[in-house]
Amino acid sequence: MTIEINGQGLVHSQNLPIAEPLHAAITPPVLPEQEAGGNIDSSGRIKVSLSALGKELSLTSQQASKNERDKDIDDSSLPDGIKDILKRIRDLKEQIQQKLMELQRVQASDKGSEAEKAQELERIESELTSLNGALSSAYAMLNKIMDDIELDGDARMDVANLLMK
Repeated sequence: MTIEINGQGLVHSQNLPIAEPLHAAITPPVLPEQEAGGNIDSSGRIKVSLSALGKELSLTSQQASKNERDKDIDDSSLPDGIKDILKRIRDLKEQIQQKLMELQRVQASDKGSEAEKAQELERIESELTSLNGALSSAYAMLNKIMDDIELDGDARMDVANLLMK
């Protein structure tokens, strides 16, 4: 079974094993009192809220995925400070990619008024500017630390290789 959770322009999909077969159910028509209750929106889509345990499990899954992504950094012989900055740079690059996808989605959308769309685009562009500034700062910090500890050529090559991944 695949579960998709949409939030802040991001979609998280996760395949879950099914211990028991699921039985199809007929979806009743949306009644006005259900709309007001918040569990079914006006388009008939069901809204799902995660419990605290569900959120914790999701975070655990995300952390495991992140740990796997950064395994090459952790396995390197670089100093811990440099490893931390490399991981931060990867996080920032990932966030920038997500914001760029969100920007494209809003640009392609024909929902809402032009003023709402312009406001949303401005918000995303502002977030992109902040993320790019943080990325520039992380690169500057990485270069400063490498200079301060006089990192040798081979280690600098390892850093460059890890940055390209």
